[in-house]
Amino acid sequence: MIKNLLELLQKPFPEMEGRFGLLKLIALISLFVTFFLYVFQPFGIADLGEDKLWICLGFGSMTFIACLIYELTITPLLHLLGVRKNWTFAKWLVNNLGLLFIISLANFLFIRISFFGYIQWELFPTMLYGNFMIGIIPFTVWGAYSLIRKERKYQGIASEINKTQSFTQQKDASTPQVIFSISSEHIRYVEALQNYVKIGYLNKEGEWKEQVERFTLKQVLKEAEGSNIVKCHRSYLVNKDYIIQTTGNAQGLLLSLSKCPKEIPVSRSFVAHFR
Repeated sequence: MIKNLLELLQKPFPEMEGRFGLLKLIALISLFVTFFLYVFQPFGIADLGEDKLWICLGFGSMTFIACLIYELTITPLLHLLGVRKNWTFAKWLVNNLGLLFIISLANFLFIRISFFGYIQWELFPTMLYGNFMIGIIPFTVWGAYSLIRKERKYQGIASEINKTQSFTQQKDASTPQVIFSISSEHIRYVEALQNYVKIGYLNKEGEWKEQVERFTLKQVLKEAEGSNIVKCHRSYLVNKDYIIQTTGNAQGLLLSLSKCPKEIPVSRSFVAHFR
């Protein structure tokens, strides 16, 4: 059981599907807080009489604002957005501890200022404890469900591709292009690195090499027009002639390439194309 739990914590966690997905998640969290407080009425809410609905809506609204502040200010400040593609379930849970802290702080300020007109910081640990006890279980359950559902989805797609495609079949006819003195026939993938690209390829002696050039992925794709180098991710191009296997995890599909040490991700927007 402990081994299975540790394996779950180390699994890649699915990336957020754009800003709309983020707003949807924040809205769901806020609605959950409102619903939970109104139905179960902890922290003396049951004694508020007719005002309890408005108080619960206030907590929900402050939760929404706190989540937005966390995602739009603290997350970029800590460079979390740039590394979310490398998130595991464990890292996602740690991030949510920070989010719960900000939610607790926002709700504490709301209730103290709205009803008492002053802040009594020695009571904050009680609010923090209550929010963590209420929030950590649904956060964890939802995260585990989302991870397992996405993982099974992409593993199923990968299995389907592997069964229906013959990666050893004769290669498509294409026109080799020369990119930075490298024939496109030798290139396995191209990775975007801000204002640079990294080209992974085999030289004429069959040795693995990587070459970094000041170029954009869009420019490389234009140079490779007519070859079998295609875009599979916002940060990757791949030579489809050398795909030998497709696998999947919660973040999407992964391509294994012949004589290439690196697996190449396929973003969700390109899954249908590769399928």
